[in-house]
Amino acid sequence: MASVAHQEVSGRNDEGCAPSLVAYESDTDYSCDSFDSDVVLSSMEAWNEARIANSVNAQPTHPSTHEQGQVKPPQIAQDFSARGGERIDNTEPNLCQEQQDLIDLIASGRNVFFTGSAGCGKSTVLKAAVRKLQDMGRTVHVVAPTGRAALQVNGATTWTYMGWTPDNLRLSKNKLIDLVFRKHVRKRLKNTDVLIIDEISMVENHHLERINISMKAARRWGEDAAPPFGGVQVIVTGDFCQLPPVKPFEHCIFCGQKTEANDYETEFDCPKNHGPFKEREKWAFMSEAWEECKFVYVELKQIHRQKDQDFLKMLRKCRLGISFSREETEILMNHPCHVTNATRLFSTKEEVARTNTDNFRKLQTPIVKYQSLDEFNWCQDTHPYLKHYNNRSPDGSLVQLKEHRLERQVQLRIGMIVVLQVNLDLRAGLCNGSQGIICGFEDYDPAKLPRAKSSTRSSSAAESATIYGDYASLKERQVERFMAGQEMKIWPRVLFHNGQKRTIYAECTVNSFGHKEPYSLLHRTQIPLMAAWAISIHKSQGMTLDRVIVDVSKAFEEGQVYVALSRATGLHGLKIQGSQEGLSVGRGGNADVQLFSGRSLDPDPGSRPYILERPMAFRSQLTVRGEIANWLIVLCLLTSPEQC
Repeated sequence: MASVAHQEVSGRNDEGCAPSLVAYESDTDYSCDSFDSDVVLSSMEAWNEARIANSVNAQPTHPSTHEQGQVKPPQIAQDFSARGGERIDNTEPNLCQEQQDLIDLIASGRNVFFTGSAGCGKSTVLKAAVRKLQDMGRTVHVVAPTGRAALQVNGATTWTYMGWTPDNLRLSKNKLIDLVFRKHVRKRLKNTDVLIIDEISMVENHHLERINISMKAARRWGEDAAPPFGGVQVIVTGDFCQLPPVKPFEHCIFCGQKTEANDYETEFDCPKNHGPFKEREKWAFMSEAWEECKFVYVELKQIHRQKDQDFLKMLRKCRLGISFSREETEILMNHPCHVTNATRLFSTKEEVARTNTDNFRKLQTPIVKYQSLDEFNWCQDTHPYLKHYNNRSPDGSLVQLKEHRLERQVQLRIGMIVVLQVNLDLRAGLCNGSQGIICGFEDYDPAKLPRAKSSTRSSSAAESATIYGDYASLKERQVERFMAGQEMKIWPRVLFHNGQKRTIYAECTVNSFGHKEPYSLLHRTQIPLMAAWAISIHKSQGMTLDRVIVDVSKAFEEGQVYVALSRATGLHGLKIQGSQEGLSVGRGGNADVQLFSGRSLDPDPGSRPYILERPMAFRSQLTVRGEIANWLIVLCLLTSPEQC
């Protein structure tokens, strides 16, 4: 009986020829000569017989733009599935000079804040910095404000690192400090050499201060003048022009009481008369902890995601809240573009779920389900306090992985628009955010399974992919076990928008926990694909999208317009819908962020050094408040803090 895996669909070519529907019943590879937005997908009469039905069903897509100058997609699909024999790791980019300079600065032991526009490689530097510091024998802990952000950088949430839960914010400052004196928490804090905080823009002022005072207590108890964060090297990274802290000053830092906002939500009052706490002081850079650290500021200026200088200039303006000119607005709203099968970005999860569900249901092709393989390798003797990491949800997934970027269950079907969630092959342009269409499935073949670089197990070197990096052998085993547990043992095939076609194997992501080796390992193995008719702006952070549609008529939070627009690689793959007034959301930017950044109104940073030994410090008492917010920008332009 023929296998259902051996089916792929080809679509109408650029000359308008009818689609060639093919089903190879005995061969082992399936070609897809072309696949366009107007492709008519086949449905199958019987999944077990692997035959294409006589009837065809239209592929649901977003409305495509047919404007003069429209960019055409590649005509030929290239298949690199069998390039696993090459022993070059193409999942991590090479560092440019400014990135290497930053790594050297971090290795020198200085406290560093590094930032930059979207696409400058902040995540790349973070990973490289961790490797460098660990090679130097330093104990490094990477933390982030949310579970999803933490898992993406192989770290922990700030709560987990400190031994807290969000509910602990209801405690007074002294009781919160008591929690870090639990044996395993204090040991972790005392053993830390370097603390790296990612997504710093979302870390609230008082949350950073709570971490600071608690680490001082845990590491330097009894000292009158303990150094910031108890003497660890502190590295913080992120972009304050992007997403702000969520629910700032919800609880009083002194007593833990829930605060009450005034009618305008500009101030928060404590029932015990601590405060008031001003909403505009929510940023981490306004905290006492920030001032104590005396960071060296580094701005990465080389953008790797976009190459169009005119588009880059517009993005810089959007990032800084500078109004677009009439000509720029016209270009953004009415430029020629190719957004066939593009991903829509929404500000709410509800809009995303509705769009993806509706489009998924319109397809008539069979559904293939993949259940994630979640495991926790617990070193009970050395990390007894991690017992709760074994807790599972009713569906069998680990609770600690509920915010993992790879989903608990992935449902795929031919014709489905998907996005890649990992860097697969940077040389081939397949990175986190690469978009494509499920064009078929391939039978499971053990000889083609990804193998660890040093693996001695038999495999076809020409056909098996290579796993690099830490825990490669563990990842190899987990990928094999993942497929063994699936009801249907087939791999999805994706035709990416750049014309390349790949078989997508499961990805195993490993997070290590504990204060010493052997570490306890938390890992999930899953197909690194997700539905991509729509994605939330929050989830799109870090992605590079070749084709994206942004509806600016929706209600966006501060910084979300910039986050959404900066996902695009260029104007050719960006479509903006809605009223052009939506482009003015956040016009003028956040005045306090602008003053902190010390930028001029010229969005071209070409002549500014990217390492600032004496950064422009923010002093809230120097902020001139008036009815005209632009006064802040003028103050930033004309004066320095010393002159004030």
